[in-house]
Parts: sequence; structure tokens; C-alpha cells
Amino acid sequence: MPRMAAAVAALLWSAQARPAEASRSGPVQSYDSYGSWFVACDNTLACVAKGFADSSRGTEIRIERDAGPAAKPVLSIRADHKFVRAGITIDGKPAGLAAPVWEMTTDDDETALASDDLAAIRAFVLRLRDSSTLRLTAEDDIPLDGFAAAMLRLDSRQGRVGGVTALLRPGPLPAAKVPPPPAPPKIPYRPITARLAPGEDARLIAAVRAGQKAVFAKEDCEADVSIEPVAYPLDTRQALVLIPCIMGAYQGSSLAFVAPRAGGVSQRLIAPTPYLGNASDHAGWRYFTDSTFDPKTGMLSDTAKGRAMADCGMSANWIWDGAVFRLADMALQKSCGGIEAGDWPVLFRSTR
Repeated sequence: MPRMAAAVAALLWSAQARPAEASRSGPVQSYDSYGSWFVACDNTLACVAKGFADSSRGTEIRIERDAGPAAKPVLSIRADHKFVRAGITIDGKPAGLAAPVWEMTTDDDETALASDDLAAIRAFVLRLRDSSTLRLTAEDDIPLDGFAAAMLRLDSRQGRVGGVTALLRPGPLPAAKVPPPPAPPKIPYRPITARLAPGEDARLIAAVRAGQKAVFAKEDCEADVSIEPVAYPLDTRQALVLIPCIMGAYQGSSLAFVAPRAGGVSQRLIAPTPYLGNASDHAGWRYFTDSTFDPKTGMLSDTAKGRAMADCGMSANWIWDGAVFRLADMALQKSCGGIEAGDWPVLFRSTR
């Protein structure tokens, strides 16, 4: 595996999610894998579960649901090619997903069958629970190993198990027992009004290169990377400096530093990427891939694709608050598959 791809893969998949709930001091958000399925819940406990056909096929089942007692689930079966309702089978038997509860749409790019009817979705989930394969066409088999665990995790994260709103294990508890969604933090944009003096960017870049040689050596950074280093003012005292480190077939990554503009030792930027299951040594983003910085908002952005078609990977935005970069939003998908590039579940969100 090329070093660039290995670096992205290590960042995305080195930390394995734990099934335990978040502690009061830990993050609310979580990412859990079960066989061929995964469940991602953001910091408002909005959750999405996905299962894919073979990763070379653009086919998926997705179950989405916001937190809270009144939130409806939405289940969709989607493909980037045509399929017909009557052709859908569960272990060889007709799925019976009839209109009008299950609505089918199709165009040149996608065919989808979807419902937001709780009773219909629950009945479908209970059929899939003890099954092994859902088939759309002869080439579209979506494995169901791990499906039941994923559905239980989704219900559990939102406090629905044993209640009338649960998908997998319903019970008599009223919907009012489901907790409300946590509120997202407010992280406002912070426009940067400071400017670099003529030639200051080159001086800052040179100073970081000279002062951080040990870091570049430790990270085994390449000498000749086809990305330009850049420097941006953060305020009158500090600047953000991005130095290229690795170049892959379709992406390049840089190391980031916060550098004193008047001279002195720069500090490497390890941006926060908290989610349930992160090991302590992988709790921050160390390589900045296809990164941009927008002075109008004070936002540093990153997109790291797991592979060229962008059907897995991570994206994040951080906002400079005058002292540190704070995570503003983050999306993550470890499993490669699905039908839309960059369609990764949100793991963290904030308001402005």
C-alpha cells in the first residue's frame, strides 16, 4: 500500500469503537462496526446505520433516525442502477415491500425504495434480524451479518429499547420515556482580520522547516511534494503554517503548525477529532489532507478519502477561537461502499 494511502487508513481505522456508552466526561458521539454493518451517532444522537453490497457495487441499505420521542425512522434501499420492487428478496423469499407505504423513485443516477412508517420499518427489521442476505438483483446481495446488533445499538443509543418507538426490541414503555436530543455546541465563525506583511509567509515557512526538522524526520516526510506550503495569519501574534509531508496518487497531506509571528518555537497542531472508541494516542488529527483555511470564517477544513472514489473517509472543519482550533463538524465512514462519493455519516455538529 502506498505510504499516503497507509497514512490515511491508519488515521481512519486505527482506533476501534467500544460498545460501551459514553461517560459523562467522554464524547456523546459513537461509531460502531458489527460484521457487515456499522452505526454512527453524532453528538445530538442522530444516528445512521448502513450495510453495503460488495464494495464494487453501488448498493446500500440505510436506516436514519434523529433522537427524541417524536423522531421517525427512515429506511431506504438505494442503488446507482435500476432494480424493481418485485425483485427484492430476503433469503430467497419476496420482501413484500408494497406501495404506498414503501415508495419507489428512480432516475438516471439512482433507484430508491424508502419508507418512514414506523410499523412497516419495524416489521422489515424483524424479518431481516434472523436472515442472512437481502438481494436486489443477481449481482446485488447485501449481507445481514451484524444487522441485528446494529439495530440494537441504534435503539440503545437513543434510549428506545423496550419502548413503543424501538425498531428491534419494542415494549410497553411510552414514547415520552425516550430522552430528548442533546443540544449541539455553539461554535461561531471567527473572521480573521490580521494580515501578513510582504514576505512574511516565506519567513514563517522557513522558520517552521528549520525549527521542526525532528518532526519532519519522525514523520518520514518526503523531500519533494507537489503541494505548496502556505501560511495564514491567525491574529497579530500567531500564524497557521501548513508544510507538505506526503503525496499520494490522488491526495496530499501536510503537517500543521501554529507559529509565533515575531519569532520563536512553533507548535505542531494536533486537531481534535473525538469520537467514542478513540484510543488516547489517536484522539487527534495529525495529517491535514487536501486542507484549506478560510480567513473569512476562521475555518480549517480537511478531507481524507479512504480511496479514490471517496466512498469512505473522513472530513472535518475546525474554527480558530482565538486560542485553539475547535472542532465544528466531522463526518466519518470507515467501511467503503454505498452509492454517493463523500456521503459519510455526521459524527459531530455544531451551530454558529
